Amino acid sequence: MSVRTTIEISGAKQNNLKNISVEIPRDKLTVITGVSGSGKSSLAFDVIYGEGQRRFLDSISNFAKSRISQVKKAKVDSVRGLSPVIAIEQKKGNNNPRSTVGTVTDTNDYLRLLFATAGIGHCPECSHPLKQLSAAQIAEHISALPKGTVVELRAPVYKIYGEDYSYTFQQLRAKGFKHLLIDEAPVSLSEEIELDESATYRIEMVIDRFTLKHDTYIQLTKTIEAAMLALDEDILIKVEVIGGVDDGFYDHFGCREHHFFLCDMQPFHFSFNTPASACHTCMGVGMSYVVEPRFLVVAPEKSINKGALKNTVFNTSGKDSYRSVMMYSLSQKYGFSLDTPFHELPTSVHELLFFGTKGELVPMLHPPTSQKKNWITGRDRPFAGFVHEMEHWYKQYIRKSSTSEAFEPNFIKECMIEKICPACGGARLKKQRLQITVGDRNFDQLTRMQLHELLGFLDGLTFEEEVRDVGETIIRELHTRISLLIEIGLYYINLGRRSDSMSGGEMQRIKMSTQISSELMGMLYIMDEPSIGLHPRDSSKVIDTMRKLCDIGNTIIVVEHDLDTIQSADHIIEIGPGPGIHGGEIVASGTMKDIMDEPESVTGQYLSGSASIPIPKQRRNLGDHFLSIQGARENNLKNVDLDIPLGVFICVTGVSGSGKSSLINEILSKQLRIDKTGARIVAGEHDYLFGSELLNHVINIDQTPIGRNSKSNPATYIGIYDKIRDLFAMQPDAVARGYQPIDFSLTHANGTRCEHCAGDGIIVTSLQFMADIESICPVCKGNRFSEEGLEIKIRDKSIADVLQMTVEEASIFFEDHKYLKHKLGIMNELGLGYMTLGQSSTTLSGGEAQRVKLAYELGKIKKGAHNLYILDEPTTGLHLADIQKLLLALNKLMDSGHSVIVIEHHLDVMKSADYIIDMGPEGGNEGGYVVAEGTPEQVAQVEASHTGRYLRSVLEPREVRA
Repeated sequence: MSVRTTIEISGAKQNNLKNISVEIPRDKLTVITGVSGSGKSSLAFDVIYGEGQRRFLDSISNFAKSRISQVKKAKVDSVRGLSPVIAIEQKKGNNNPRSTVGTVTDTNDYLRLLFATAGIGHCPECSHPLKQLSAAQIAEHISALPKGTVVELRAPVYKIYGEDYSYTFQQLRAKGFKHLLIDEAPVSLSEEIELDESATYRIEMVIDRFTLKHDTYIQLTKTIEAAMLALDEDILIKVEVIGGVDDGFYDHFGCREHHFFLCDMQPFHFSFNTPASACHTCMGVGMSYVVEPRFLVVAPEKSINKGALKNTVFNTSGKDSYRSVMMYSLSQKYGFSLDTPFHELPTSVHELLFFGTKGELVPMLHPPTSQKKNWITGRDRPFAGFVHEMEHWYKQYIRKSSTSEAFEPNFIKECMIEKICPACGGARLKKQRLQITVGDRNFDQLTRMQLHELLGFLDGLTFEEEVRDVGETIIRELHTRISLLIEIGLYYINLGRRSDSMSGGEMQRIKMSTQISSELMGMLYIMDEPSIGLHPRDSSKVIDTMRKLCDIGNTIIVVEHDLDTIQSADHIIEIGPGPGIHGGEIVASGTMKDIMDEPESVTGQYLSGSASIPIPKQRRNLGDHFLSIQGARENNLKNVDLDIPLGVFICVTGVSGSGKSSLINEILSKQLRIDKTGARIVAGEHDYLFGSELLNHVINIDQTPIGRNSKSNPATYIGIYDKIRDLFAMQPDAVARGYQPIDFSLTHANGTRCEHCAGDGIIVTSLQFMADIESICPVCKGNRFSEEGLEIKIRDKSIADVLQMTVEEASIFFEDHKYLKHKLGIMNELGLGYMTLGQSSTTLSGGEAQRVKLAYELGKIKKGAHNLYILDEPTTGLHLADIQKLLLALNKLMDSGHSVIVIEHHLDVMKSADYIIDMGPEGGNEGGYVVAEGTPEQVAQVEASHTGRYLRSVLEPREVRA
């Protein structure tokens, strides 16, 4: 029997695919391309990946099927020659704050094993190095002392950050401990212990005390093991020999001066997802919530008595409350009025209200407005401050999280922001774990190193004889995984970076490196635009990685628009010729020459050079208005000062990790939103931002979904569905039946929608061992509206018919309606003519969602206003033909007097910009500078700019503007 050399797809009818049949060569790199909406993803993911996944799931047991979501059968006659399939999609990391690069790549598992195997402990008092000892080894060493020797086992106690000593002692009592030593003085936990909260004490827990006998060894071993468990898997134990002992007892075992021993360690001791090892303050997240003082002020123009402060902070209705007494007493002692507008009060009063009297006592006075005397009146009390009080309340709610009393303290969370944990400094682990080092670096220090720095550090490690073989084996595995990440262009990231801060392209490259490290062959990999987010300098690295997967015997199918990737492919399939109903056909298939020779191929025209995005004949001149950022230091930014011109098309670019998003999204966008709207957010670290008064609005057009449920659609987002409902409600039949516009809404019950399916048009049946079955609603036949509602028509078209129209069809149908024609025309111009008005927003890609948002903004442009539009990689998912339409739309914004900032790597966008800001020169620690700025021609002349080097290849010789 001959070995099949191709994947054969016959009769694919998924979504807009028009019964196509195609062959894809195995063990080769195949690119599927075409204009947006042509059917590329339908073929690659819905048909090929969907069928491969479904067939695999069909082969497993029903027990396993009941625990895995099943895949629906694709609309295809047959798919032959499939291998086990893996999809590496263009998706951002999950939103779990505990997920990091190290956990996603499993590199942290090997790093934890390294620390558990070769880690060296340190005395918490003097940092003397300590070697690992098992409970049995410690017990055996103690048992060697003369019989009759009295030995006491202790463990250090650390005050829980942000808590008082009483809470720490309460936790110890709950674990069953009874005796403490505070600065060597014995104290019983059965008694109330009062300590000065501002002072520091040496506190030790007495675990056990016994006299050595012939049979003490077993008891001693069990005691040490039990102590480690009771003390949250603590790994330091103190051995005190009462009456003293020779110094030689501690030599080579523990600390001679302070008598600490290091217990045997396990990999889980270095996992921040284990409660016993995680920082007690942030619970292993590395970030904790703190109250932001300015969020407590809701109306700074009002006085405190009139409601300047958040109601939950100071409720003016409680005239006899403790808080009213405290506020009146503070105003009398410190000489300020509760009737003065808050913003007119001096800074010292603001500090007093937010952060308290810092221990100073305040005489409690009876307010003249109070009807009765408060219990607190006549006493002297300190005031902690609103910030400290609310943080204390929040901690109380968190402690109740495992009880029925718990509830989400939203009224407090609204006043809080996420900041680096003050207890662990973002290390995620508790301080005892950070005392363990490998090569004089602790776990957190290694996870903060950039990957290329970490690799050099690991390669330079040496180990003691007893752990050398194990240590070197672990290092080899770490070297392989880290090297692959570096080779794919991710040298600038670190293992401690949160997954939710990674771009979709970065996550895709991480998954690619993981697959290479598995060294599997005979697999089928399907990838979604792996070039996205990559600077032209780094695109070759992704191509090389895909080649490596092919070389070891795998088949790669890539949905891609990048010309470099297309030119590197063994086989190219173009689907089109247009989007939506105009696509779904095989336009061309074969080598690059075959594509270029096909006259109907849009991609072939760009490959051959017969079609291209033109360079603007004239760039806009810079005006006198600028946004000025001073002292930008967020993430890797190096104290950047930058003037951003307004009224022009600006492209911010640079290699991955150079600081583009930190500068524009974290600092500029957030600070402008704060200045313009008072948004309750915190901008990235910087000194000043000048020029916000020059703008009317700031609009961030990102790729987040435009809706969260199936009833949300482009028509509702753009704002045309309200007008369409008005038109239907104005029809004579609708007026006669008393219908209002709201009755034609899919979210309004008791209107014209079908109540059997609640306006969804489908009924979902859950099956235990198979994919959920979506069947057409038997009542409305998928029309989503009742029979009575469908009788209301405009020119023989019901409301259901209109929602099923494409944007292109609807623009013709409503050509007599000026408002609808205008809005739909803009969507058409952006290349969204194939999209149906009623398409569920949950099915839109990130690029489509971004273009719908852009269409919404273009549809409401007004003369006289000056808005700033910020777009992050708007070319995602766009063919060159679509990018040309996008650039025309962006230029309309500039021509209307607005400013546009685009974060982008695409050379055709760069060359079309009026002004380029190039960040770099490299990523990570070696980035964070402005390498070049000016027109594309000016940036192209900067030798230090990677962007400039590639720009020179796409720019025609032009006169450089002075």
